[in-house]
Amino acid sequence: MFSVIRHSAFAIRHSAASILLVAVATFTAAAAPIHVDLPTVMKLAGANNDEIELARVKHTESIAESKLAWQRFWPSLNLGVGYKRHDGNIQDVGGAIFDTSKQQYTVGPSILLDWAPGEIYYAALAAQQKALAAEQLAEKARRDIVTQATGRYFDLLSNEASVAIIEDDLRLTQDYEQQLGGAVDAGTAFRADLLRVKTQVSRAKLAIRQEQEKRDLAAAALAETLRLPPQTELRPAKADLVPVRLNGDAGVATLLSHAKQHRPEMKVALAVNTAAALERDRARIAPMIPSVQAGYSFGGLGGGFNGQTGNFDDTQDMYIGLGWKVGPGGLFDRQRQNIANAREEATVLQAGQIKAAIGREVVEAAAKSQSAHDQITINDEAVSAAEEMVKLAKQRQASQLGVVLEYLLAREELTRARQSRVQAVTGFNKAQHELKRAVGK
Repeated sequence: MFSVIRHSAFAIRHSAASILLVAVATFTAAAAPIHVDLPTVMKLAGANNDEIELARVKHTESIAESKLAWQRFWPSLNLGVGYKRHDGNIQDVGGAIFDTSKQQYTVGPSILLDWAPGEIYYAALAAQQKALAAEQLAEKARRDIVTQATGRYFDLLSNEASVAIIEDDLRLTQDYEQQLGGAVDAGTAFRADLLRVKTQVSRAKLAIRQEQEKRDLAAAALAETLRLPPQTELRPAKADLVPVRLNGDAGVATLLSHAKQHRPEMKVALAVNTAAALERDRARIAPMIPSVQAGYSFGGLGGGFNGQTGNFDDTQDMYIGLGWKVGPGGLFDRQRQNIANAREEATVLQAGQIKAAIGREVVEAAAKSQSAHDQITINDEAVSAAEEMVKLAKQRQASQLGVVLEYLLAREELTRARQSRVQAVTGFNKAQHELKRAVGK
């Protein structure tokens, strides 16, 4: 069954996230843009998302159905009054027909029981397993949305960092443009070199505008996931632009083992398979268990011939019986058993497909993570080399041993190397979160 403490903690987390969502939405309406960090994004992702709410509603529905299935073991109680009258011919128990007028009235409760214990028991167990599956599906929906939110956050962070890198390059290039303009006025530099630098400035401005567009699109996508107003101008926390390893140094085999034990999809598959096995037992065993029909009523009965209303006194009736159903839905219903067996076999095959898909996701996420980590190292080397190249080109330009083009190309290489490193860090962090989800953390 389900833990009250677990649901209480879940409700507290959900309420806290809802309060945080309201605060962010209020701040958004008051000022823009707003800066959010990764923990805030992860909390907001589960606060007001339709997919998560839908999964929670289905989970609540499945719990109610499971409780209702167990409640079918209890008999029903009816309270009421009744009135019955007859006028004209009637037949007595001996077969004679005669004319009479009579009436009766009853007052009192009745307890009725139409009980098929085998059907009810296996149906209740299957409903309980379906509720467990719905719980894990709700958890899967939450993890999927959080992973989507983190991925979109890192995309926004990458675009924002790229804008900052190009703006830094633009500032240095504009400073160089001013220096070169003074040299041209003094007659110590060529105007063609100045025009080449001006062209580079225009290209940097164009690149900034393109990256700003990408940033705004990434912000809109993140706002959609967080269910914030679409006009919200989100900006990431720059402190999050560092590679963070979330899964230690475990090997792929360890990660796969962990995923098989902790992924919600595997728990869903297990619960669905167990429910199918119970339905198979229900089709095979439940019809052999007799159904019970019983009733007991007591109270008062009165009436008599014509308009008589007296003769009121206590009365009791009781009935009990056992029975077996033969045919469809009962004994010797081979088709029902075949259907139940086929459905159980289908759940086993589906579990195999889910297991294979999870294995692929783990391997892919681990490969992406390792590749991004290696790319960070390579890009660090490229950034160092590009920085040295810019320094040498500037020295050569100052001593008039080089040309303007060499300096511009060096700065362009440095900008590309810095952007490539940002992309590698972004890819690594996204892969780490994908791997965390893939292994069921």
